[in-house]
Amino acid sequence: MRLPLVLLFAHLAAACAPEDDGSSDVVSKDDEDGEEYDGFAPKADSNNGLGGPLAFGAACTPGPRVTLAAVGDVLLHKPLQTQAMSQPQRFRSLWSPVADLLARADIAYANHEGPSAHGTNASGRTVTDPGFVFDGIVYGSYPQFNYHRNLAADLVTTGFDVVSTANNHAMDRRALGADRTIEALEAAHLPFTGTKRQDGSGSWSTTTEANGIRLAWIACTFSTNGIPDPKGQVLGCWTDEAEIHDLIREARTQVDAVIITPHWGEEYTANPSRAQRDLGHRFLDAGATLVLGSHPHVLQPWEKYRTTDGRETFAIYSLGNFVSGQAQVARRSTILLYIGLTKTSTGVKVNGVRYMPLIMNTRNGVRAVESIDRAGGNVDARRIITNMFGTTNLLSPTAPLTTSDACP
Repeated sequence: MRLPLVLLFAHLAAACAPEDDGSSDVVSKDDEDGEEYDGFAPKADSNNGLGGPLAFGAACTPGPRVTLAAVGDVLLHKPLQTQAMSQPQRFRSLWSPVADLLARADIAYANHEGPSAHGTNASGRTVTDPGFVFDGIVYGSYPQFNYHRNLAADLVTTGFDVVSTANNHAMDRRALGADRTIEALEAAHLPFTGTKRQDGSGSWSTTTEANGIRLAWIACTFSTNGIPDPKGQVLGCWTDEAEIHDLIREARTQVDAVIITPHWGEEYTANPSRAQRDLGHRFLDAGATLVLGSHPHVLQPWEKYRTTDGRETFAIYSLGNFVSGQAQVARRSTILLYIGLTKTSTGVKVNGVRYMPLIMNTRNGVRAVESIDRAGGNVDARRIITNMFGTTNLLSPTAPLTTSDACP
């Protein structure tokens, strides 16, 4: 069957690599899409000032504190969806080994990579919903994803507090799908950022609050894979940059800090582009405190950035995949990132960051992301991660959660 032109474009653009078929508990390091990735020396360019140990001047500053847990893409290829539909824990089966580690934070964030559009086909038309069944018509995988709305409920049950919906798969079920995704998230009481309804209602941003600290979240994307967005339902990182700056400035009058979650960068490369870094710096200079990137499906390094007004801020250019069906070891290697924020008399400051190495594995036929340091093994994956971020900020899953050094 000939693909519609826009779908063909999305496929050729390699929006997301095909999943491995799940036929074996042994996951190959060689991804079947043929993409190259130097998984064993991925620290990025050695002289670009990225990666390695980080410490912040506000590490011991007194004041109310909040700890964030951030993970990357929830990218559900067919084997992951069919697993969820057959397991008692549903989608929670994909991350149950790290649910306790996520729950240690005050606020947890993930990128919701794709729609959750009830009864909507790939052309954005209403069709009969099959129920909690992967039918390849309503609920689909690469290159146009769509997930059952149980995903939102399972994210909330796990303890996720906010998700991004601005990514290159946001329009995989067209305008109607974006609307129905919003409906699913709202029904589950899961705050989201980055998309609006066709009628323009809603807000680009959302807020969370913990320990008396209010945070605004703003998501954006570089693309919708060539699928039209005639109603302007998805916020663009570059195309809407001026509007994002306005959103940052407005939010700072209403909340304590602003977090930007851009979907950007080149897939399967450890090096953030100059354009990524420059845009991230502009967002931070405009008043944001954190930049939490996604899209490359592999990790990219972090940096501490001092803004033009003298604030110490933080950016990580890609959190990689959280859960996905991608097979190559670098695409299964990821982190659980903890970020500490302190509310002071002069504003919210970053007090520190910590991370735990994670990997997506298959055990006894069940796929799930797990802590490498708790499960053991996975030496290659751990090397990928620690080569990029160092060991100074590494946090053991058995250690107390702290984001900054011990203070007197």
